[in-house]
Amino acid sequence: MIEILNGLHETINYGDSLGMRLFHNVDYEDYPEHWHTGIEVIMPMTSEYAVIVGENRYQLQVGDIAIVNSGVLHSLEAPPTGERIILQFDAALLYTLKEMETLLSLIPPVIFLRKSDDTELYRFVRERMDRIVLEYDDRKTFREAYIYAMMIEIYVKLGRNVTSQEIKNSEGGSKGQILKQKEYLEVIMSACNYINKHYQENLTLEETANISGFSKFHFTRIFKQFMNMTFYEYLNSKRMKRAEELLYSTELSITDVAMNSGFSSLSAFNRTFKSINGCSPSEFRNKLLQKLR
Repeated sequence: MIEILNGLHETINYGDSLGMRLFHNVDYEDYPEHWHTGIEVIMPMTSEYAVIVGENRYQLQVGDIAIVNSGVLHSLEAPPTGERIILQFDAALLYTLKEMETLLSLIPPVIFLRKSDDTELYRFVRERMDRIVLEYDDRKTFREAYIYAMMIEIYVKLGRNVTSQEIKNSEGGSKGQILKQKEYLEVIMSACNYINKHYQENLTLEETANISGFSKFHFTRIFKQFMNMTFYEYLNSKRMKRAEELLYSTELSITDVAMNSGFSSLSAFNRTFKSINGCSPSEFRNKLLQKLR
């Protein structure tokens, strides 16, 4: 299934399509740790299948759905027999919609939907996955556009599921308070979109709060409320993801990685990287190289 692997980085071959491919995988083959910029949706049709991300093992039964987010290091384990649907989808297609990059930052590395839970969210995603499979296999005209539309529906649903939970967990419950929470959420989504575009620059809390129309202190409070992290934690998460991608896929020096990820100094990069990953950037790269030997 993996066709182009450079170290741990898989370059997905989408063929002649516009950024997606779907196949009925029946390979009795395990796939080692790898990552790709595409989003991957896995749904076993017969027999089980395993997705491993770090210390977490997701044992998928027939009908379960796993959605592996862009840039997530993962491995796959297959049983001796069985079939699973695997859809790989270029995340750049979602990034053209201004709210989607922020949504992908909110969503966990793996979304695991169990058929046995029979939730409304599972039924929604499963129904659209079934449509995608039929559309792809029938090779109808405009199938890429149709599948693209289905994936947008899935991610809009996931996004609303996440944000509605945040509003539900927020203080207050009157109609006026709920409307105010929705207004705040729109402001924070807009702020995140701004961060996504400018994280490689010398971006500050004061600048982002000012653009959002709030005082620094009010912006800090509502950002933490809706994102479950501070402004600088979110900003550094964007920079860290970029830095890890560069460490995975390039031979840039550590200094160049730091500068290309938005850090103003090597010492700030090393300090932040170690606080998040538990090791220095050099140690992180060396661990990756050792896995390839």
